[in-house]
Amino acid sequence: MKKLFFITTLLLTLTLAGCRTGSQVVDEQRAQAIKALLESQQYYVMVGSMRPLSAPTTSVSLGQKMIVRDGTVTCYLPYAGSGQNVGYGASGYKALNFSSKILDYKVEYPKPDRARINFKVENGDDSYRFHVEVFMNGKTTIDVDPRGRDAISYSGMIHSLNEL
Repeated sequence: MKKLFFITTLLLTLTLAGCRTGSQVVDEQRAQAIKALLESQQYYVMVGSMRPLSAPTTSVSLGQKMIVRDGTVTCYLPYAGSGQNVGYGASGYKALNFSSKILDYKVEYPKPDRARINFKVENGDDSYRFHVEVFMNGKTTIDVDPRGRDAISYSGMIHSLNEL
């Protein structure tokens, strides 16, 4: 009886160890793929929700995204907040619908399970600081700090440009 219990316990332990190892391999492959996207600046973040500075988190409509490609960021993001120093006319309210060159793109890995990207964008009269936190499971938060407007945050998932 003791022999049967020992063999059963051993088989169960080996099975669980094998399952965990397979999961770790998949997680490591995903992490390496995400790191490659971030370093090459070839990715997009599909946004699912936004959190304005002074309002609750709300869902956004399908198709809202931030695309990073070849040193350029293209934003199709909704904006809710107030502007303290916003210009008037057609050029004054681009908000977060624009395409512009990225300045000072930096990727850091503060923890093994996440990356932090910081960059700046100058877009005519507007200036933005982007702080992007990417977890190795693909979940992403984008914090945007516009000059003259309230800050806003977005949550979504990172994807390869091949999926766009």
